[in-house]
Amino acid sequence: MSTSSSPGTPTGWSKWLFGAFSLGWLALWFAGLGARPLGEPDEGRYAEVAREMFASGNWLTPKLDGFNFFDKPALQYWATSIFYTLFGVHEWTARLWVASTGMLAIVVAAWAAKRLYGARSGWITALILGSALLFMAGGHINTIDMGVAAFLGVGICLFLVAQFDPTAEPLRTRLNLLGWASLALAVLSKGLIGIVFPAATLFVFMLWERDWSILRRMTMGWGLLLLLVITAPWFVAISLRHPDFFDYFFIREHFSRFLTSVDGRDQPWWFFPVVVVLGLFPWTVFLPFNRSSWRSVHDGARSSRFLLCWVGVVVVFFSVSHSKLPFYILPVFPALAILLARSISSLPMKALVWRFMAVALLAAVVVVAALMQPTGSGYFARHTDMQGVLLKLALGFGLLVAAASLGGLLIVFRRRALAAVGLLGFASLFVWQMLFANLGSVANDLSAAPAAKLMQPYLQANTEVFTVHAYLRGLSFYLHRLVTVVDDSPDDITPGRLSRPEGYVPKLVDFEGRWRAAPSALAVVDTRLLPQLQADKLPMVVIGTLPKRTVIRRPPATGPANP
Repeated sequence: MSTSSSPGTPTGWSKWLFGAFSLGWLALWFAGLGARPLGEPDEGRYAEVAREMFASGNWLTPKLDGFNFFDKPALQYWATSIFYTLFGVHEWTARLWVASTGMLAIVVAAWAAKRLYGARSGWITALILGSALLFMAGGHINTIDMGVAAFLGVGICLFLVAQFDPTAEPLRTRLNLLGWASLALAVLSKGLIGIVFPAATLFVFMLWERDWSILRRMTMGWGLLLLLVITAPWFVAISLRHPDFFDYFFIREHFSRFLTSVDGRDQPWWFFPVVVVLGLFPWTVFLPFNRSSWRSVHDGARSSRFLLCWVGVVVVFFSVSHSKLPFYILPVFPALAILLARSISSLPMKALVWRFMAVALLAAVVVVAALMQPTGSGYFARHTDMQGVLLKLALGFGLLVAAASLGGLLIVFRRRALAAVGLLGFASLFVWQMLFANLGSVANDLSAAPAAKLMQPYLQANTEVFTVHAYLRGLSFYLHRLVTVVDDSPDDITPGRLSRPEGYVPKLVDFEGRWRAAPSALAVVDTRLLPQLQADKLPMVVIGTLPKRTVIRRPPATGPANP
């Protein structure tokens, strides 16, 4: 390894600087969790399931708008319900779990890299993982995927240190059991992939190494028992309470999704490699592209080969699956961050400078594209503030151009490689946060918040709220009450709709009867249905319009019908 080009370890007064930098990074990571409304469908859905658990006190059965919701295990709902109890029901508390688990993954990955490859690699791992575009987004968008990715990453890192760091041998059993506990939390986050991925990776690694002795060093018996003690109680309890849970969760949500296109999420085989390349930005340019680069990642270390097996297993698994969404691939990012950190630590100065210049060039391309984007037609014409969003995009990537260029200069003239990497990482995280906080009308278009705001002045204790072929998962979250779903069959409530039959109205004509009989009623309606409702002389007053949706209310039985 080239020592002359390696970033230095902080010593003396510079430790105070690194401490201040770390605190600033921590504050920046958690900033902006409440800066934008909850997006549809995922953010609204998971925030509302946790809110209903918090409001009802039923911590066994997840529910969405009162319907049994068996898509995912309960860990994230439990954690978010606790945050609601401590801090109130807010957008930022709904996102606090994903931000916290993301930070946990960053800290543990950096610790593992430091133990295995030295302090420089540890610092750079934290910088890469905390500022890679997709991982940062996963830590600030409320989905289930960050939780499972974080606990898988923590478990793998603990096993890596326990098996491959000679100085950790006295702590091996303890680290192994913590790793098994982390895998159990991954299972409680999303299901069987919490054990399938580690088992498949271990098998591939042992085949590569032709060495099965690692099994004797993993505290397998006590570890499996600990995993069962943590995971089994909830799965057994909910299966006993709801006999249909087992078939839906284990058969449909695992095997049917993997083997078929039941949810319409099929993508080409190359989908996830492209997502990884784009999601790693700005660190994409540090991916190995020739034999010497691969050697700097590999370099004969068994721990690095294990990480490569992990990345390969996860990418191949999801690539052959028939269900593909970008956040599914998050579990590879902690491993990739460690591998890239090791590679960056060994790059010659000249090569490192060229990589920084490549980041500046790519960011400059985005700046030019944003400034040249026509805003007078199509989507941009319908959303007048999109020009401001594009200007902020150009400004953000302009900051990345400056950070990468300044980083290159730091390396050339001061040989401060770690400072250059830190500057690029901090600038990247700042830019992503800035762009997330300034999405303008894009965030509102993807949220139930505008509809809820229109409804709030008309809500009474006995008001019934409907969504008519326009289901918004987050509407209940913002109104703090359940809604009735009309003329719609979303895949997340359809399987459980018999658990709340009064909350589902299959036909428009039945809705009209409920509407006329209700003492007070509000509805979000698919705008295309308004002519039919008007033709049926449904008593209603339009109180607001949204893209593709209209908000209406039932006028009082007597008196004027004006809002």
